[in-house]
Amino acid sequence: MTSPEPFEVGLEENCVSLVRIGDDADQLRKRLERPARLGRYVLGVPGVVTAAAGIALWLIDHSIVGIAFAAFGGVLIVLGVAQHILLRRELAHWPMDALLFDEGIELTLTNGEVRGVMWSDPQLSIVLVNRRAPAPAGREFLLVWMMDSRIPLIELSAEGFDRLMRVAATQRLDVNERRRGHGDKAARWIEIRPGVLAGIPHSGDLSAATSPP
Repeated sequence: MTSPEPFEVGLEENCVSLVRIGDDADQLRKRLERPARLGRYVLGVPGVVTAAAGIALWLIDHSIVGIAFAAFGGVLIVLGVAQHILLRRELAHWPMDALLFDEGIELTLTNGEVRGVMWSDPQLSIVLVNRRAPAPAGREFLLVWMMDSRIPLIELSAEGFDRLMRVAATQRLDVNERRRGHGDKAARWIEIRPGVLAGIPHSGDLSAATSPP
């Protein structure tokens, strides 16, 4: 699904940054990137070795085993390249900032692009996640930009998370919350869409957006 076009905002209007900053945010970002970073080496390097071994076996005695090894190694190489492409895409679309305006939210990406959505936009679809995170962060607050699958999870500050929850209530948006666990271990998924009073249908599976660590 394509993202809505960014809306025009006057420079005189107030805005608030929602993103988390500091060492905790950097560590959480590295954790989100880790699967793709490791995957390209875990798959790519053994793939090259396996493919080379298979080609060598085939050259020596034209063994079918060599062909099988070469094919398997080729599959691993392709998967490793796919992980590399995925990582590059995430880095290019990583949100440098998420600004909250009276009209909606606007993202600034590392590649210079801007994504924005207004509260009144029928395409509005975001998910907020509040869940446990490794020390020292303790908890993480994520914004899932459902309108563009290329945008990675956005790390919010606790204040930014609370602000979005208050805005959702003020704007009478359709809010659907799910919880898993109890106490400090509980995780929350909050899906936000245009208000049902405006006749916008509500649907979606939050478990497809993200899952507890």
